[in-house]
Amino acid sequence: MTKSPLLEKFSANGETPLSRIVVRYGLVDENGNNLEDEERTLPNWMHPERIYQHFNGKPIHFDD
Repeated sequence: MTKSPLLEKFSANGETPLSRIVVRYGLVDENGNNLEDEERTLPNWMHPERIYQHFNGKPIHFDD
């Protein structure tokens, strides 16, 4: 059975999200090792609106 990735996000005030997350399961690192209960920082480009725009004609520029 394949699990969907589970990411836990954090907020400083209960509303504004921080870039800090905990990967609970479902992702691997650059060496193929499972990330479980690993704290990470999301890259600046990983926001729902930018991902939506990427699939609707406005490509993500990863160098921004």
